[in-house]
Amino acid sequence: MSMIQSHEPSLRPGDWARLVLASDDLLPRQRARDQQADLAGAELKRRVLGRVIDLDPEHSELAATLERIVVEVGEPAGPTRAIALGVREEFDDAARSPEFIAWLVERAADRTRCEDRRTER
Repeated sequence: MSMIQSHEPSLRPGDWARLVLASDDLLPRQRARDQQADLAGAELKRRVLGRVIDLDPEHSELAATLERIVVEVGEPAGPTRAIALGVREEFDDAARSPEFIAWLVERAADRTRCEDRRTER
C-alpha cells in the first residue's frame, strides 16, 4: 500500500456545480448599462454547469468533460470554451478553499429559506 496520498479533492465537480447554481451566484450585478451580454453569459454558464451535474465527472475527468460540453453546445465554440475554462478554474479554486465552499452552502441555504418564505405567503 502506497503512503502517497492523492491530491485530488473530495469535492466532486457535479456537487460544486449544484452549489453554484443553488447559491444564485450567477446573477449579474446591477449596472447602468445594457445587461444582455451578462445575461447571455450567465445562461451559458448555467447550461455548462447543468451538463457538469448531468455527466458527474471525477475531478480528474473534468477537463475532458468540459471539452465534451463545448463540442455538444456547438458553434460558435469560443464563448462556451471561455465559460468552460472559467468553470475549470473556479472549481479548482473552490476545491482548495473550504471557506469558499462553506460560503456557497450558506448562500444556497439563504436562497432556499427566502424561497420557502415566499411560498408560505
